[in-house]
Amino acid sequence: MADLRERGVKLQERLFSTGLMDEDVPEFLPDPVDTVSYGAGYPITGLEKFLGYFDDVLNIANFPSISVTTDFSMAMSACRYDEKPGKDRVIFDGREEGSFLRKASKALEIFKSRYGITGSYTFFIKRYRRYGEAKGLGESAAVASAVSRSLVASTFGKKALQDVSLVSRLARLVSGSGTRSVAGGLSLWLSYPYMKEEYCYGSQINQDLSSLCFSAIPMKSEWVTDSAHKLARSSLFYDQWAVDKFNHIFIELDGGFNLEEILRRSTEDMYMLNSIILSSGNFIHTPSSLAIIAKLKEFTAKNEGLYYTSDTGPTLVLMSKSPSLIRQFLEENSIENHIDGKSYRNAPECSEEFKKVSSDAILAR
Repeated sequence: MADLRERGVKLQERLFSTGLMDEDVPEFLPDPVDTVSYGAGYPITGLEKFLGYFDDVLNIANFPSISVTTDFSMAMSACRYDEKPGKDRVIFDGREEGSFLRKASKALEIFKSRYGITGSYTFFIKRYRRYGEAKGLGESAAVASAVSRSLVASTFGKKALQDVSLVSRLARLVSGSGTRSVAGGLSLWLSYPYMKEEYCYGSQINQDLSSLCFSAIPMKSEWVTDSAHKLARSSLFYDQWAVDKFNHIFIELDGGFNLEEILRRSTEDMYMLNSIILSSGNFIHTPSSLAIIAKLKEFTAKNEGLYYTSDTGPTLVLMSKSPSLIRQFLEENSIENHIDGKSYRNAPECSEEFKKVSSDAILAR
């Protein structure tokens, strides 16, 4: 861990010097309002992957990571503060129970303690998917981003949303990947052991993504990401993977974060992540996803410019600046169940319909 910290400090200094991160962290004083505030977020696809927390309370990872937002889904959140002490309430996809409620409760407890907030919050959160059930499309990042934006607007005012570091750090308390969803577009999440928490956030990398096309092949799985974080640490290869992660990100930084190289690396890192999980005696992929991966390997060996990756699920994401290449692969292999997508650097907006439904539900409390 000491070695990872040294590498993390060096990377942090480089990010300060290049202007990707700001050494000055603004302070905000809470001034909660009792009106309903809103926020929305996109999911992410991991490119330089991450697994394993150094601190699983504050969600500080062992090494940095890079991802890109997509529009395969979206999350919207409404938040209202009540100055009277009481129990926080979280309505998630119409339910007030489940694993997300536990994550949200932990995050709110830390947030309220940090800022001396004694009242209670009510959240109304909804996911909007462009597919049915699937695992590995970064939905938790979208939810964390949306929740954080609505919480920041409610507690500090809408102007505070302009401070990405604040919103990103609060999103991290719900989901580590939420840091990069908040940053938007292509982004880097700085994280390493023993770091100062205020610098553990996502920063957008200045890259034009307008010509980058995506297509996801959604697949179901019972795999739980939280289990992957714990299992990864038990792998004999994990420590070397962590060291290599810093090495690759230094190379990418030196090269100006070349998009094509990062996309190529995302395929390599998919195999590394799966090797880590496999060496712990577990499997992420299914026979169906493995069969498509085999076809992708054959196709990309003959056709340059198509990249593919997956996170902690069997769902595969194809990426290319040539939409015709993506179509060619899908058509040649008769893959009809897919969703095309794009990446956006800015946050999505909550719909007027959501604002009405969520406001009615919260005010009826």
